Amino acid sequence: MEINRKVNEMKDKQTEKKKAVRFFSVTMLILLVCAIFIWGFQTSWGKVHIERIYLNSQDGTSVSSLIYIPKTATDETPAPVAVIYHGRSNHAHSNDTWSMELARRGMVVLSPDLQGGGESDPDIDRGIQAITTAQYANSLSFVQKDSLNLIGYSAGTATVLQTYGAMPDKVNSVCEVFGPFMMQMAGGFDFVDAHFGLIKSTADQYDYHFIGDPDACLKATGEMAGIDGLQPNKDYQRNGKLFRYAVIDGTLHQTGNISGATIEEIVKFENDVVEFPVKLDNGDLAWLPQQLFSGIACIAMMFLLAALVNLLMQNEYFASAANPVPRGGTPRKGAKAWCIDMLFSLVIPALIFVHVSAYTIKWTGLGTRWTKILPSANLNGIMAWLVVLALIGIVRMIIRANKAKKDGKPLTLGDYALGADGDTKIDWSKVGKSCLMALIVVIFVFTWLWLIEGFMGINYQVWNLSTYLKMSPMRIVRAIPYCLIIFFVMFVGNMSQRILPSTGNEKKDMWRAVIVNTVLTASALFVLLVAQYGGSMIIGTGQTIIPQIDIYGTGQNTSSGSLDFAFGYCYMMGGTTGVVTYLYRKYGNIWVGVIPAAIFAGMVTLSGFTVLG
Repeated sequence: MEINRKVNEMKDKQTEKKKAVRFFSVTMLILLVCAIFIWGFQTSWGKVHIERIYLNSQDGTSVSSLIYIPKTATDETPAPVAVIYHGRSNHAHSNDTWSMELARRGMVVLSPDLQGGGESDPDIDRGIQAITTAQYANSLSFVQKDSLNLIGYSAGTATVLQTYGAMPDKVNSVCEVFGPFMMQMAGGFDFVDAHFGLIKSTADQYDYHFIGDPDACLKATGEMAGIDGLQPNKDYQRNGKLFRYAVIDGTLHQTGNISGATIEEIVKFENDVVEFPVKLDNGDLAWLPQQLFSGIACIAMMFLLAALVNLLMQNEYFASAANPVPRGGTPRKGAKAWCIDMLFSLVIPALIFVHVSAYTIKWTGLGTRWTKILPSANLNGIMAWLVVLALIGIVRMIIRANKAKKDGKPLTLGDYALGADGDTKIDWSKVGKSCLMALIVVIFVFTWLWLIEGFMGINYQVWNLSTYLKMSPMRIVRAIPYCLIIFFVMFVGNMSQRILPSTGNEKKDMWRAVIVNTVLTASALFVLLVAQYGGSMIIGTGQTIIPQIDIYGTGQNTSSGSLDFAFGYCYMMGGTTGVVTYLYRKYGNIWVGVIPAAIFAGMVTLSGFTVLG
């Protein structure tokens, strides 16, 4: 009998290893296939070369930039050139959709990382970095000389004006996307003597907060342009150059990167001020399938996280970090239990987000003592909100523990998902092995991201829902405080794993738990975003549903900032919670899931945010 038991155990282990290898292999295959298709759409299947370059600015610092070089751009047939400047809390890859569409039409495109976006120095003024990139673009032998076409998005619209001011005789055109409020804050654009296009969305909340509704923006733009009776979507001559104020519907400030109407308007303007070497209709766009495959890849990245840990756990050394899966605990069922869960997972988090995030931005923004430690003000707002939720979770656990003690049933580590049923002491060797697994996972993931950018010029990114960039040393260091915060939040949040009534099917129960925990973790931000931005789209003027806070005492009803950049958190925090739940249901403690997931989420999160300070 003992021999048969051991044989069966060996067979079970072999079966688990095969499943783990298959899970990992399928995930990697999906990522590879997606990478090939993304590369194909972004390069017109090899007709455009994409690479990352590093430029030396006038102050000796390095500026990182992507460059798109079509095969039609040669010394004999120089191509028109565009330089795209991203907005706040963005990076070079944020405008991949725009770069791709212009490069498909034969334009050379440079898209730099500015002031802490991507790999550029966060302590250098973005204007210096922008001018360095523009000067380099103008020096290329295969582009049309002294005929730069500058494109800016949001905060990048002000960067365009800085760049133009430094080299006005080198610029052919300026295209400002979603920036009337920035134009006004910059003091106007009357000094620009070049073809000028300004693209505005009717539902842009920044324009609304700083200028007013679309009619107010039209009036303000007309005054800045010096054109009486300015009408939208109509061409004017200004100093003998084209001037166009294009207005589009159905697009928020945050969605300009993936708005077909916005991309088509950019292409249309550039087509009117330069001659595209490759003739395509303005509406012939490849961004939608590119985003589709990027979306599949981003979802697959969460599965890769789970698959990597699962694969490592097949090794005997790491397998010892597992526990018998706790079977105790009272299932959460009934209306009362679900109402309490919804109260603490949805209602309270949604009610406190704006206030917590707004004041955190004020207290940890530029010029405060926190800047060097927690350098992204908008990210700090989200992190503080998560910490407050974790603290509420700790209070709930204390109340639960006291109640159990009074009832004569003191809780053990198994009740907190930290060990097996009956365990009273933490096995720190298991924590150490989980940390080692996290290191292996992060190295593998970022090696893969380094390879696909290095050899294909791409990354996995769906708008700003999720961004996977190769890490730079600077970002690894600056990610550490955020990784610690996310670990604390995940650790506390997963110590009370929801116990659902069993169906008798272990696999079904696992996936039910994964789905429930994922949805409840993501629900508060999801509801806030739908209310704020879905409501704003319905109103259509830029007015926001959720009242914001005048955190700087300007008298303006400004946006708190964090919610504007929180789209990725439904995905990141919900997805990693699902991964932790999956691993917990297989290996009996949250260490093997939380530590890798927290470091993964912290590194990836910071790679997609501008690191200022």
